[in-house]
Amino acid sequence: MPLLTAAIVAHALSLSAAAAEPAPGPAFAGGGQLVIRVRPGIVAGFDAGRPTLREGEAGKPGSASSKLAGILERQGVRSIHAAMRHTPSNAELARALRLDRYYTVRLAERADADATAATLRSFGMFVESAEVDPVGGVAGEVPNDPFFGLQYALENTGQTIQGTPGLSGADISAIEAWTTTVGSELVIAVLDSGVNPHVDLGAKILPGWNVPQNNDVTVDVCNSHGTHVSGIAAAIGDNGIGIAGLAWPALILPVVVVDPCTGFESWVADAITYATDAGADVINMSLQYSAGTDYLHDAVLYAAAQGVVMAAASGNSASGVSYPAKWPETIAVGATNNLDQRWPSSNFGPELDVMAPGVNVYSLSGTTAYKYLTGTSMATPMVSGLAALLLSVDPTLTPQDVRTAIETTTLDLGTPGFDSLTGFGRINAAAALAAVLPPPVPGDLNGDGVVDGADLGLMLSLWGACADCELIQCEGDLNLDCVVDGADLGVLLSNWG
Repeated sequence: MPLLTAAIVAHALSLSAAAAEPAPGPAFAGGGQLVIRVRPGIVAGFDAGRPTLREGEAGKPGSASSKLAGILERQGVRSIHAAMRHTPSNAELARALRLDRYYTVRLAERADADATAATLRSFGMFVESAEVDPVGGVAGEVPNDPFFGLQYALENTGQTIQGTPGLSGADISAIEAWTTTVGSELVIAVLDSGVNPHVDLGAKILPGWNVPQNNDVTVDVCNSHGTHVSGIAAAIGDNGIGIAGLAWPALILPVVVVDPCTGFESWVADAITYATDAGADVINMSLQYSAGTDYLHDAVLYAAAQGVVMAAASGNSASGVSYPAKWPETIAVGATNNLDQRWPSSNFGPELDVMAPGVNVYSLSGTTAYKYLTGTSMATPMVSGLAALLLSVDPTLTPQDVRTAIETTTLDLGTPGFDSLTGFGRINAAAALAAVLPPPVPGDLNGDGVVDGADLGLMLSLWGACADCELIQCEGDLNLDCVVDGADLGVLLSNWG
């Protein structure tokens, strides 16, 4: 369908459904989608091949339009399409309700939808509103855990947490991530104060080890710290109880390393080797030490050599990154609040890798209760849970693969690019998962992962010259020559199956 404006809407609404541009693929493909409403007289167009907005259908891009085109290109905008695909029977009413001024903005895989929407809103001369286009799905629906609304880290709607109103979208995009996976029965070793048999963990707590006592008693010995951490990473989601962890089916291997709330660093070294030998896929260390012994580092190297992903707290003293987070084999995690701001006590330095929500995080306490806690200890299991999700979709990922996916898909905070206060930025679970998923197969027009008869039927229904190819890429035009023909069919058939 041609791009809609107030001047041409009557013509556009008269087009048949067969002539309309095919809808894009699944909404969760790539980096997502925005819905924008432009001001009267503004249309979508191209400036030097880049999608942008400008005055008038035939108007030339001005300096502001050119600037916007460059910014949107850098932020990953792939295309801008007329949002309305249905032909309303009452064109006059459609115009009165501004339906002719809505467009969808498709984003590349690693684009940040919230940041791009904010950028578009800043160009008020062109845009009246810009919103993230929500994605739905069975696994991606808001889970029915009654306290999920308190978990701003997973979905921040701007809700008030402990007296502080939040910033909508300042979250790790958990719901979007769950449209891909809620995880599998991977093992997260929690090196901490133990884990209580909480109702929201069910039967997922594995037999573990108490290093200081040299026995298998792993109940929590320090104010439910380890239990709280475990809930953040892997509380059972959508079970009608309490909260949701990030990786719902993940198993918890409790390893006690404190007695009751402090302990020797050597205990942690023992715990790392134990957890590695016990089959841990991920090791969570919500711990901080001011110095790092060779023993502890060698234990870290032992786990790294066997493919274990390790996440560690950067520390809570507003100073240099603590051990073991300081070593490059671990992912060092700092803490943010519900406004996407760095927590002032979060440790910093060149060894800091990423940030995650860690201020007023609601999670498990005791065996049936819940509470808020603050610290980099709370941020770290967000990364551990994300690592478990990544390994669930691709068990062949190495620790470096996991690190790369997490670090390269963050929301940048503070100084542009990497900086010692916020590392690479705040994690984005949905974007990290998208980074490790295989690229779409040419010819998979319906996005179901298989090239088959359904795709063939769709291609045949699109056969012929593309309408408005300058502005809109035809869905079935696989070789980008503005026509769906035998050449495209050959590409589809070569990827059959």
